[in-house]
Amino acid sequence: MSPKLGYRNRYKVPCKILPLALLRVCVFDSMDMIRASDWRFALSDMYEGSVLMAGESEGKFREKTRQQLMREMTTLQARVRELEQALSESKWAEEVLKQGKLVAAATIEGMPDGVMLVNMSGEIIYVNKAFEELLGYKANELIGTSALKLPTYSKSKDRIKAQEYLKKVIEKSSAKPIDMSAITKDGEEIPINFTASVIKDAQGKPKTLVAVIRDISERNRAEEALRDSEELARGMLESATTGVYFLQDGRFFYVNRLFEELSGYTYDELLGTHSLDYVHPDDRETVRTKAIEVLKGQSGSPYEFRLRKKDSGIIWVLDRVASIQYKGKRSVLGTLMDITERKHAEEEVSRYTKQLETLFNIGTTVSQTLNLEELLVSVLDKVLEVTGVEITGIFLLDEETKELVLRASRGMSSSFVREVKILSAGDDVLKQVIETGKPLLVENISLDPRFDHHGTKKGSIQSFAALSIMAKEKILGVMGIGSYGHRGFPDWELRMLGTIANQIGMAIENAQLYEHALELAFTDGLTGLYNRRYLMDQIEREFIRVQRSEAPLSLIMVDLDELKEINDRFGHHVGDSFLKEVARIVKVNTRASDVAARWGGDEFILLAPGTDSKNASKIAERIRAQVERYKIRLENKDVGITVSAGIVSYPAHTSVVSELVEKADEAMYSAKRAGKNRSSIYSP
Repeated sequence: MSPKLGYRNRYKVPCKILPLALLRVCVFDSMDMIRASDWRFALSDMYEGSVLMAGESEGKFREKTRQQLMREMTTLQARVRELEQALSESKWAEEVLKQGKLVAAATIEGMPDGVMLVNMSGEIIYVNKAFEELLGYKANELIGTSALKLPTYSKSKDRIKAQEYLKKVIEKSSAKPIDMSAITKDGEEIPINFTASVIKDAQGKPKTLVAVIRDISERNRAEEALRDSEELARGMLESATTGVYFLQDGRFFYVNRLFEELSGYTYDELLGTHSLDYVHPDDRETVRTKAIEVLKGQSGSPYEFRLRKKDSGIIWVLDRVASIQYKGKRSVLGTLMDITERKHAEEEVSRYTKQLETLFNIGTTVSQTLNLEELLVSVLDKVLEVTGVEITGIFLLDEETKELVLRASRGMSSSFVREVKILSAGDDVLKQVIETGKPLLVENISLDPRFDHHGTKKGSIQSFAALSIMAKEKILGVMGIGSYGHRGFPDWELRMLGTIANQIGMAIENAQLYEHALELAFTDGLTGLYNRRYLMDQIEREFIRVQRSEAPLSLIMVDLDELKEINDRFGHHVGDSFLKEVARIVKVNTRASDVAARWGGDEFILLAPGTDSKNASKIAERIRAQVERYKIRLENKDVGITVSAGIVSYPAHTSVVSELVEKADEAMYSAKRAGKNRSSIYSP
């Protein structure tokens, strides 16, 4: 190669001090390397030239001696050796650089992306193999041609886009890659990703433009397939028959159309909000627990809860959730199904079943007991259970006094019971029920003046309902229910309570018939007192009880004096009148725990539990005195009668039940023997 002319002395040796022969050292070939022979040749020429110059210029350099010249030569030789050493090191560095360039070139050739180098005049100076294969051109077809005139660029529909991009690259040296279309040698249009940058020299001037292209056909196909699958998935989600939602960190990331319809909220209103905000407060803990179980993989079973709608309405939903990974985060995919109608149907069936069960239990109770008090209490327990109210009571109508008497209650305070124990049938509150048989419904007692005098405002009862109890179209009483909170009384509840009231009516009628039958079986038809059989049962029962409690028990036997004479003189109807009056006097002198009975024709017995002989004697004397004062006007004169009474007590006089009546009879005859119209305590 011919040497390039120019000052290339990288070691800064001034050429003006060198002989002409040494100028060869300052001339570098195109590879910037100097061979060792060039150095030796330069030194030889330098010596010979110096001698010649000394002879020819003897006059000019006469003042210099040969020794001076040799000293300069020696100094120059030392400097040349230094230059030779430096040049040796430079050759090593250039070899390393050369190897680096080869490695870089090999790397570019092996790249899967197409690489093209373009000088600042727009001419292509290099393309790699991938560039050739991608666009179908050979390197020799491209190198030296204008990059802007290639069909790949000039015929692309994205030419303007690429043009703007290249301007930006030249201005800023680089720019973000763009996607565009390119035309191959065969005229095929292919999608590519295009990026470029400018290489500058040490002075910062643009020197070379490097362009890299990548075939993105596969990427585009994958993206298109992904878009198609996303559109398909979105279409399926939007047409799903359940509400679909997607959560991240407990917040809505996506909801479908049906979810919007179920909740009443739009997609934009729900996006980013917390899902628990739309759950009924009473169900939030359940939903939170279920979500945690799903995220931990502990459960995948569906569960039910109440969803709060935008219009403040409440619907029941069945929720199925699954834990998935989305963009590296644990997420929840859920589907909601509106089960409100099903829940209402279930509640209706449950309520109906409960009603049937209640009615069946009441019917069973009615059939199993004729004890009226026991029956009424049992019925009220069922009423509380099925309705959910807190207070209930049953009032029965007294035919003689026309008063409503509270016979059974549940949930009432003792003070309230005392206040409503007896109500007038003409009471403003219950008059409507008694007269018409129609129910009374009051949802807010505090607004109804009829309740002012009942103290219900103070008793905190806020709602009240009353229904008539009837049997064979006859009003027997009233059933009332009350609540501490404001509540309505739905039709189903009124129908059920009406059925219960009818059952109560029939039960009351049956109980009253039973009581009447008992009355006939255990009472004396003339006097209305218990008969002898009932008395004996009660004596045995009370005797056992006082033995356990160690309490006293007394028996008073009362016998009419001279009843036979009255019957013979005035007739039995007059004798019966005296018998009835004596029975009445005995009855009014009994306590609730006492039992008064007709023992025989003209004999009565009073059983007094918890009473000793002393107190029993006082009762006998009171009875005797009251009988003595009773008179009947017969044949223009007042006719009276007297009684004799005998008293016996346990344990003072006997410890055997069978001896009570026997010893009471003995004490009574002692009184008669003593002159009649007196009482006598048993004495052995």
